[in-house]
Amino acid sequence: MLEKNKKAAHHSISSNDHQKLLNQNSIFAVKEAYNSIRTNLLFTQQGEKCPIFVVTSPTANNGKTINSANLAINFAQMGKKTLVIDADMRNPSLHKLFSLSSRNGLSEILAGLTDNITVTKTGIENLSILTSGKIPPNPTELLSSPRMDKLLDFVKEHYDCVFIDTPPINIVTDATVFAQKTTGYILIVKTDTTNVPELKASVTTLQSINANILGFIINDTNSEKKKYYSYYRKYSRSYSYNYKYTYGNDKR
Repeated sequence: MLEKNKKAAHHSISSNDHQKLLNQNSIFAVKEAYNSIRTNLLFTQQGEKCPIFVVTSPTANNGKTINSANLAINFAQMGKKTLVIDADMRNPSLHKLFSLSSRNGLSEILAGLTDNITVTKTGIENLSILTSGKIPPNPTELLSSPRMDKLLDFVKEHYDCVFIDTPPINIVTDATVFAQKTTGYILIVKTDTTNVPELKASVTTLQSINANILGFIINDTNSEKKKYYSYYRKYSRSYSYNYKYTYGNDKR
């Protein structure tokens, strides 16, 4: 496995995006929210040497990418060698968030254009990223290929935990290919962006493929729509965990 140094990305992102990354200056409530999530996720490992968590959302703009990154950062901060894989090859964002080049990433590996698994070290200790690579014409086919299975087997031997950022599950089927290959799914939903029918649809899809739903992370819980919120809570209680915290106006 090769590791390359961080390179400047060709895409500019706002300073607001960078400020959302978990760090020592993050507010206490945010740190504690992620610590709580981490504790619950550790209980889902069931003795696995390297758990693999799939992060998805019902629709776009729910905050899945920033949460994928921050969950990984939080695990890295406790000393776990952590990898984030950008499997949203239709609309990749992780490389922009960390100011990296996306070249020679996941799509090139899965398409057989390279046999080298090249991950990028970040400026955060214990955290590496496998970027999306060039946007391919057939993401679902690549993600469901034997090469993806081999990649997952490989990273399990080299990391303590892995997070996979995937496209919204109600829009494309890419995220569903991991149901029998990973520890489970974390659904990211956002108040006033995700509605209850959309959440139900995503849960139904995951249930239909016998996926393990680990819980929800609900963004923007300061909404004044109390009735809307109580319905979310009622629906969410049937699953293992219901993570709720406010994190600005994340649109990733």
